Amino acid sequence: MDSYWNRVLNQRLTRRRALAASGMAGAAAFLAACGGGGDSSGTEPEPQSSSSGISGGYLKKGDGKRGGTMGFIYTNSPNLDILTNALEYAGYGGLYVYDHLISSRSNANAPFVLEAAQALEQPDETTIRFKLRPGMTYHDIPPVNGRAVRASDIVAVQNHVKTLPRAENSFQNEILDKAEAPDETTVVYKLKAPTAYLFTSRLLGHPGPQAIIPPETFDNLANGRQVGSGPFMLDQWVIGSRHHYTRFDKYHGRGKPGTLPYRDATDVFNLTDDAPRQAAFRSEQVHYYEPAAGAFKETAASIGSFATPVEWVGLRPYTWNFGMQRGRGPWSNPADIRMRQAAYRLTDRKQMIDLRYNGAAVLTTGVLAMGQLKEYLLDAKDTEQYFKYDPAEAKKLLDAVGWDYNRELVCEILGTQNQSGAEILKQQWGKVGLKIRIEVKNAGEFLPRSNRGEYDLFHGSHPQYDSPQAPMRQNHSDSRLAYGGTALGLPEIDAMVEKAERTVKFEDNAKLIRDLQMELLKRYTPYYNILTPFNQWLVNSKVRNFEIESSNTAMHYADATFA
Repeated sequence: MDSYWNRVLNQRLTRRRALAASGMAGAAAFLAACGGGGDSSGTEPEPQSSSSGISGGYLKKGDGKRGGTMGFIYTNSPNLDILTNALEYAGYGGLYVYDHLISSRSNANAPFVLEAAQALEQPDETTIRFKLRPGMTYHDIPPVNGRAVRASDIVAVQNHVKTLPRAENSFQNEILDKAEAPDETTVVYKLKAPTAYLFTSRLLGHPGPQAIIPPETFDNLANGRQVGSGPFMLDQWVIGSRHHYTRFDKYHGRGKPGTLPYRDATDVFNLTDDAPRQAAFRSEQVHYYEPAAGAFKETAASIGSFATPVEWVGLRPYTWNFGMQRGRGPWSNPADIRMRQAAYRLTDRKQMIDLRYNGAAVLTTGVLAMGQLKEYLLDAKDTEQYFKYDPAEAKKLLDAVGWDYNRELVCEILGTQNQSGAEILKQQWGKVGLKIRIEVKNAGEFLPRSNRGEYDLFHGSHPQYDSPQAPMRQNHSDSRLAYGGTALGLPEIDAMVEKAERTVKFEDNAKLIRDLQMELLKRYTPYYNILTPFNQWLVNSKVRNFEIESSNTAMHYADATFA
């Protein structure tokens, strides 16, 4: 069967990575461990050069050497709850403390890598059987105290997630029929129906609700010390400042010298402005740094051989979005496109690329980021009419809806890194007298409200999504994601989103996604994807075995080490 997963697999296998898989249905296929948790017996992806257009794999290869502390940067996480706090699973405990059956990939490697699962079998489209690695234990921290990881723990997590209203639990509530543990080394997921995007970072590869969590800790996940079976243990933490993780020597049940993780510790710092970020990188407190938008080349040149520059077209939507709470404004009537169309006409995407990203971005042709598989993307000639920049037409449309030019639209952003883009948007829309007031919001306060459409305008970057699922869901009345409230609320659009999610044959799925994007553009969707930024990172030149990956919710970086 030419499923979504199988097509991606065929496109992304590297020369050295071979998975024993022939399809999604029919004869069962066990997938042997490949990278991710590997020791010397596993195969690994090809190393990549530092030139533009990197598609994935290890930046530089080297022997796994013990020692050292590797530093990363992420935004402020308000608590430690990996199940209800997206920031915690995306940049903190989800990458280090907690293990997962698999981790997803969006780059040129296989679409997933086995982690805690030693093997995966899919005898039919609705059954997935995982066999756990032998000898795995949790961290030796109360109340778990280093006990063995059991298949029943994973079943308990799936059942617990269903009960949490703030968790991203669409897989557990809408897709999963039941999870079972026929023995303590086997986990079986039975699905309600065939499901596209199954092995991506929002479903089986989700770093939050697919984490392996001991049930003893369920009642205190937000404030208690995290306990998992991942490569690092949470040692010290100050919310809003720094989390310090130390090596777990029994990761994946090995407990042998020279096995993963190689380094002694990992630090994650909350640094919001570019000056302290760059200072931390130059002082080698952090080793993986994203310069301020538009400053990549200048910063790379000033740092020189101290760092390896890497850039490639990413998977991150960069949007403005109207909140669609009914009656909030003339944009919130799904049947009346005029104000939404005016906003399209006021958005100068090329200027945004030049001013916000100093040219380091590409124009979108639809709703998806341009780093997606090409089969999902629309042809620019078919969509340029919707993205036309025409302030004069916009003014006529605003007048036609009776817009009150004394009214201010509140543009909410998460973090000051989106400030410059919002200022550009404010200037562009202000050319016809439309007023915008920019307000910086905390994610913990804004995101729950966003799902009810309780905002005028949102502007900024989204996570890097490794399939069309999340952007399409954000155009559905029920986003089932941390962010939402930007959908038209039309039954016919919702039905198209749902049909795509159930369509596993790749060609059919891709056509549905293309058709859906066209329907959204015809209605001037309030989810306006402006551009796709390049991923632009500087990696400390001493770092080895560091896997470059677009999706920011995918992996532990457990094998990264120093030269």
